[in-house]
Amino acid sequence: MRVILNILWLLLSGFWMAIAWLGAALLMFLLIITIPFGIQAVKIATFALWPFGRTLIKRPDAGAPSALGNILWLILAGWWLALGHLVAAVLLAITIIGLPLAAGHIKLVPVSL
Repeated sequence: MRVILNILWLLLSGFWMAIAWLGAALLMFLLIITIPFGIQAVKIATFALWPFGRTLIKRPDAGAPSALGNILWLILAGWWLALGHLVAAVLLAITIIGLPLAAGHIKLVPVSL
């Protein structure tokens, strides 16, 4: 079942969202201080290509030094990616087959922010 969901995801929205994540990574690479965020965006772009059966783990030990980077991420790329995931979720939720894919996009909204 995961393979079928991943193939549908890739064809319907995963490819485009992975391109969006790679665009965000490119922007982070251009700004020197946000290169670590660009590296993580590339990792999430690979996750956006084939997400079912995989898990993202939150690091609770990130601490205060990453606060400035998180603010830059939110302003430059985070809300755009979150908006992209929300739009894709709404469009996929129109059909019954797209409901699990829409749920996957909703789960990626907090990751974007």
